[in-house]
Amino acid sequence: MKDNYRRVIFLLFFIVTQLCFSQYTEVINSNRPGNSMSAFSVGKRVIQAETGVIYKSLDHKSFNNSTVDGYAFDFTLRYGLLFEQLELIWNISYQFDTFTNTTTSTFQEYSRKGMLYNLIGAKYMIFDPIANSDRTPDIRSWDANHGFHWKDLIPAIGLYAGINLNLGATPYDYNNQFNIPNNAFYVSLAEPKISPKVGIITQSNFSGYWVLVTNVMYNRLSTEYPEIGFVLTLTHTFPKRQQLSVFLEDQGIKSDIYADNLLKGGFAYLFSKNFQMDIAVGGSLKSRPGQLFAGLGLSYRLDFHRDELKTSEEKSNKELSGGKKKKIQKKKKKQGLEKIEEKIEEDKDEQ
Repeated sequence: MKDNYRRVIFLLFFIVTQLCFSQYTEVINSNRPGNSMSAFSVGKRVIQAETGVIYKSLDHKSFNNSTVDGYAFDFTLRYGLLFEQLELIWNISYQFDTFTNTTTSTFQEYSRKGMLYNLIGAKYMIFDPIANSDRTPDIRSWDANHGFHWKDLIPAIGLYAGINLNLGATPYDYNNQFNIPNNAFYVSLAEPKISPKVGIITQSNFSGYWVLVTNVMYNRLSTEYPEIGFVLTLTHTFPKRQQLSVFLEDQGIKSDIYADNLLKGGFAYLFSKNFQMDIAVGGSLKSRPGQLFAGLGLSYRLDFHRDELKTSEEKSNKELSGGKKKKIQKKKKKQGLEKIEEKIEEDKDEQ
């Protein structure tokens, strides 16, 4: 019976330590400037905002080289809730542009604005290879600490689930920027108000200064035009100047109304442990549509994180310390009573 109790206690301790393992980092962990999502969360009680502005220029050969020129403003709010592995995420993008329709004999220009996307979701990391590995630095070998190791390619794995909210009128239903109105040969799209998005995320950290992130997402899966996509992002931090990192990214999108392959590159600079700036440029590898874009972004976090294990340990030490103090006081009191009793006995003997 005692062995069963020991097994249960050990199992509970193992589960608690796994849940409390911290994904929190001393330095801000931003998803910018790429479009991929990290497998790691920001950390429990951390609030993080990531925002940017993008200039974009598009043309579409299938629509007689109709063009779109404008700006999009992106905003992401991330919050670590309940567990270190869990993160709530809100993503929005709002665009202002000029759409020039050249499919008619008389060119038509439209000044447009509206939401490209509005997503509320959650991400949970289900596997972390670092949690159960020995990461003690080897003081004898630089290569052991910074060199390439095949086991480092074993990725952390996260799951994402969210909801698209298409609550107001927008000219960008299904994120389509060539939604041509009043055209006899083109049916305008109407996206449902609510639709789900799910995905799987992997992340490998290797050679000390390289990170490889992959996202595979299935978007609007309950609608008439579901979309499947992937993002592959490779990031490198410079060993001698670790505030600076560069990245290269490939993004693929495929649906019945829109397909694209985007190549993107840029850098991020860390001004402080809670503040990052980024710049990125990119373009499409195809012409239906073709596009070029450039963006500037900022990421900032409010760090209210606490190490749960450390807090519990400090509490236990405090309780132990308090208990020890009480024992000492009790012992002194007992010794004092014994001395009084001895004094009384001596007084009796003298009498």
